[in-house]
Amino acid sequence: MFPKTWKRKKTRVNREYRRKSDELLAPAKPGMAVDDVELIADELTAARFQKSVSRKRLSKVGTITVGEKVKMNLEHRQNAVGRKVLGHLQSDRAATSAILALGSLDGEDLVDVVRRADRLCSRRNADELARVFRSKETIDRALYYLYRTSAGLTSDICALRRNPELDKALRQWSEKAKRILDRDKRAEQRKIDQKHAVREKLKALGKR
Repeated sequence: MFPKTWKRKKTRVNREYRRKSDELLAPAKPGMAVDDVELIADELTAARFQKSVSRKRLSKVGTITVGEKVKMNLEHRQNAVGRKVLGHLQSDRAATSAILALGSLDGEDLVDVVRRADRLCSRRNADELARVFRSKETIDRALYYLYRTSAGLTSDICALRRNPELDKALRQWSEKAKRILDRDKRAEQRKIDQKHAVREKLKALGKR
């Protein structure tokens, strides 16, 4: 901020100095009679001019030394590093908690969570998202973590890159989830095929 305001302050002071100088020298403009020049010659001495027209002294407010600036930058850098490390720790803990919770599921609990994850991550179900976002339950937080990673959130993606074992565990769980969803799709398709076959039989009976 200082470099910008300092130039404006200097310009304003110099403009004021020139204005006062012009006012003081106005009687001695070109074209003045010789007698008039002699009358004001004694008045316009250098000492009187300096006394009458003084340049306003500028005060630098808010300035700091180079050493102070360097110290401030180092402190900001250290604080930024501290925030970055803290952010990494939080992301790593969130990833560990979510993946361990997902990996502990089996049976119908696993199937239910996989179906919820599909509604949340693939279909972007707003009701499901609101549910897991507000919840403090471990599984709901794990589902919200899946949503964040599916959305490509940088902090969560980087946490997986920093922890290859967690990344591997999440991939294995995702493959298991895919098999469950494929099975659901096949079951749904069989139902559709059966309904279609029944309709065809009814049409055939109606033609007889």
